[in-house]
Amino acid sequence: MLSVSLLFAYLVILWLYLLWRRRSLYRVMFQLPGPIGYPILGSLHKLWNNEGVNTLGNWTLRYGPSYLFWVGPTPMYIVSDPGLIQELLNSPHAINKSQLVYGVIQQLLGAGILTLDNPVWSKHRRLLNVAFAHNILLSFMPIFNEESTALVQEFDTFVGQGEKELLSRFQNFSLRTATQTTMGTEVKKEDTYKSDILVNKYKRYCILNYSLNIVTIMLLKVFLQLIIDEKLDNSNNSSSKIATTTFIDVAIEQFRNRVFNYSNLEEEANTIVFGAFETTALTMTYTLMNLAMFPEYQERVFEEIKSVFPNAGDFEVTYEEIQKLEYLDMVINESMRLMPTFPITARKISQDLKLSNGIVLPKGLEIGISVLQTHRSKDIWGPDAHTYNPDHFLPSNLQDKHPYAFLPFLKGKRSCIGAKYASILMKMTLAKILRNYKFSTNYRLEDLVIVDYVTLKFKETPGLQLERRD
Repeated sequence: MLSVSLLFAYLVILWLYLLWRRRSLYRVMFQLPGPIGYPILGSLHKLWNNEGVNTLGNWTLRYGPSYLFWVGPTPMYIVSDPGLIQELLNSPHAINKSQLVYGVIQQLLGAGILTLDNPVWSKHRRLLNVAFAHNILLSFMPIFNEESTALVQEFDTFVGQGEKELLSRFQNFSLRTATQTTMGTEVKKEDTYKSDILVNKYKRYCILNYSLNIVTIMLLKVFLQLIIDEKLDNSNNSSSKIATTTFIDVAIEQFRNRVFNYSNLEEEANTIVFGAFETTALTMTYTLMNLAMFPEYQERVFEEIKSVFPNAGDFEVTYEEIQKLEYLDMVINESMRLMPTFPITARKISQDLKLSNGIVLPKGLEIGISVLQTHRSKDIWGPDAHTYNPDHFLPSNLQDKHPYAFLPFLKGKRSCIGAKYASILMKMTLAKILRNYKFSTNYRLEDLVIVDYVTLKFKETPGLQLERRD
């Protein structure tokens, strides 16, 4: 017993010593509420057992929209107030991502635009923006149409088969689409792609582990490396300038201009494909799941889609037709509000930063922007903030909302480069699916349990029943 007491005393002394050594960083703790936790561990134990997201929600209710908690010996400032979020996301001193949160992603995918620090991030982002220009996105419409039609045909086999798991199907679909649009249409000629080795591996691991598996990411990286090498060989054998029509074309042009090295090519490709397919797959799955749980909204969006596309079955969707689906926009936005793909984003302060609330955030402090808590705040979204209701996005209900109260693709200096890409793909795909099928489930929203992953996942995702529409 004495040895245990001595060990505990030693840990306390060590913790206090660390506080003293880094007092310029930790002085912020004396100005903010929040759980202190234990020496060395801080409040880390509260985030175990897949309850991290729920714990942050409970702390927000207890301490308010800004508070401090300890991840081991490291303090993190958590914010869900839209005004403070706007200050942080637009500050030149809060651009860099927190390695505490994004370090694992960087180890797996490499240092792409998701995890790069400034000033390298600004340089890469500026160069790669051209790959997501409006005319480039419109050139992807044939691929979007072809792959979404294939998905609709796949769904047809589920009719009358009871509740079916759909997330892995969306992941399969969005991975196919992302690799073609970002890496070039030639991807379909690859043996790995034609034999479905990659997508089947990905699907199998997602079902077993319900999250991205390291082995699967390694397969993805090897697959993309093969495509990069083939593209480089083709460009080296041609004296003509590369046509910058896809993300990889733009990246290779920067490689040939000696702006990117080979590692930059690989890491940016890994990052962009991962970002393109994982997030859209989750959002489309959760949108159908919400509509199945709230059939009155499903009928409203079906009537809108039917007014634009009167005939079920296979049909092409144009960009102009997508713009007519205003209620579908509201339906998707409400899903992203209630179930944001990234429930938290994290930054690290690069210089002392004084906020409008008087708090001075010292250099080196970790920042957590709690998107989930902002999106579910009753003070912002009203008493029904925790339920699904697309009317939250009626123009009359948005006019008094803070512009940073809704952050599906973040905002400010480091907003998502593929936001418009994702919006077009999701609207087209969901329009085709909802025109052809009605979805139902025995699950209720209150049955869902959020578990703590980098992207928002549930302990169990409801299976959905499909019925054909006329």
